[in-house]
Amino acid sequence: MTEASSTSPPAAPAARLDVGAPAVKSLPLLLAVVCAVQFLDAMDIASMGPALPLIEKDLSMSPAALQWVVSAYALGFGGFLLLGGRLADLLNRKKLLIGWLLVFVVASCLGGIADNGLLLVAARLVKGVSAGITAPAAMAILLDAFRDEQSRNRALGTFLAVASAGYALGLLLGGLLASASWRLILFLPAAAGLVVALLAASVVPAGQRQRDRGSLDVLGAITVTAGAVALVYGLSRAAGAGWSDGLTIASLVAAAVLIPLFVLVERRHPAPLVPLSIFRRGQLVRANLCMLFFGAYVSFQFVLTLYYQQKLGWSPMQAGLAFLLGGVLTAATASYGAALVTKYGAWLVATVGLVMMSVGYIGWVLLIGHVDPIVTLLVQQLLGGLGFAGVYPALNIAAVGSAGEDEQGLASGLFNAGAQVGNGIVIAVTATIFALASGGGLAPYRAGLWTVTGITAAVTLIALAGAVKHRQRSA
Repeated sequence: MTEASSTSPPAAPAARLDVGAPAVKSLPLLLAVVCAVQFLDAMDIASMGPALPLIEKDLSMSPAALQWVVSAYALGFGGFLLLGGRLADLLNRKKLLIGWLLVFVVASCLGGIADNGLLLVAARLVKGVSAGITAPAAMAILLDAFRDEQSRNRALGTFLAVASAGYALGLLLGGLLASASWRLILFLPAAAGLVVALLAASVVPAGQRQRDRGSLDVLGAITVTAGAVALVYGLSRAAGAGWSDGLTIASLVAAAVLIPLFVLVERRHPAPLVPLSIFRRGQLVRANLCMLFFGAYVSFQFVLTLYYQQKLGWSPMQAGLAFLLGGVLTAATASYGAALVTKYGAWLVATVGLVMMSVGYIGWVLLIGHVDPIVTLLVQQLLGGLGFAGVYPALNIAAVGSAGEDEQGLASGLFNAGAQVGNGIVIAVTATIFALASGGGLAPYRAGLWTVTGITAAVTLIALAGAVKHRQRSA
């Protein structure tokens, strides 16, 4: 067995789960629909960032309340991914996708017309919940439609290229739209979401055979969702209020109680929401752990956005444009990253990509304040854009590669949950170190960049261990 095969999705049996369901009318159009869903979900994570100063002024929000325009989305997304992933395995995926796309549309419209901060934050929370359900549903639909290894990896390459572009270009698109009106950041995705829902109604197959809905593990769903929400909330609040804040501590303590309780429930339930056996798959666990890299990437954007605007005096649009090259490179090359996984294996591709990203971060740490920032920016965007294009698809394929047909949504939900929790952990740690850095001047930015670099280096070692392990197995 080669390393490539050890990280590729297993061949599917000839029989389909969706017995009697109509064939896919158009695989390219189906791929376009699920890619559009993933792009909207990914873009929303970062797109509001450049608009925050405008929202603060327009809605008279306090700095403490303002952070929840971004954090509420992460709270809903990260908190509901595991439940959404399992629902994508238990229920009709087409209905699940379309229904929650419409929720996304309504929430976006409400956010766009919001005249107070509370309504905007609530709308962002609901949008995050919808993303937590539509993201794994879209991935499961893709995995079910593309059955053979070669076509599936090509489709995953396109899907993950679009997702990578959404993450990478979110700041840019947010900056461009905010230059006209911050409300466009909500209205345009609403229009796009409606179009995608209408297309999904036409091209997504009618659905697969469903399990008995009475078998849904209700207690497991409550404990894992509440535990995930508490964890994401605590981490998000720590980034702004600090680790000693009462609500931060209470949320993290609640998560520390609820998550072990969830594990206990799953051990005893005859039809668990999340079968614990899935965590025996080393690739999935390692890939989720490596998603700390995603938190480092978002934290890097956080530190550099502050540097561009606070130290260099750039506008939100200029700060967004600073990430254009990396986003374009990621979008253009991520599909090739998935192809390289088929040839060389997920862990080798991920390791090389992480090394490229680490070198780019180290360049900023060493050269900030000494070299023209445009030069450092261009070099990092080149390395980071190509590196992300390899790392993200490789880790995603490694995570979902060993999933069975009834675990596709769960594996995708776990992977995306790993990204959101990793994001929460790293940005909370980075923001804390940034705030504690003394000396003024560039000291806080250097401290934040060192944090990002150190975490990325640690993740690189984890990926390298995976590459060595799978190379030994294939020898």
